[in-house]
Amino acid sequence: MRKLYSTFIVLFLLSGCGQYSPSKHDVVNTHGNIENLRLLENFIENVSMDRDSKVRVVNYTDEGDPIIHDLNYSNDLITSVKDTREDEFGDQLVMENVCESIKKIDKNNLTFYQLQGCNGKETVIHVTIISDD
Repeated sequence: MRKLYSTFIVLFLLSGCGQYSPSKHDVVNTHGNIENLRLLENFIENVSMDRDSKVRVVNYTDEGDPIIHDLNYSNDLITSVKDTREDEFGDQLVMENVCESIKKIDKNNLTFYQLQGCNGKETVIHVTIISDD
């Protein structure tokens, strides 16, 4: 019985270890509810002024799983590291790309924040999408 109780306690403790908790320095998009958007805007401004900068954007899936996207600007390039390992229904990957620029595009009541010119191609990577409704 004691062994069963110990196993239960260990499983209980391990079940909470994988939960990501955003910091107050993260941009968080929870189904259109945006926190700390000014940090992403500051990152874009720093890139335009050729100042080293970094930001983390956390987008939550419909199921509530975080997709963590780290952006780092240095030496005229943006390094993008997108981590989908916490997304139960996602690719379970960490993808790294190098991009030339980041743009904010307003279109049809949506605001797209996207990386452009990634990996020397015309590839576009969405950082986050916000509904203006």
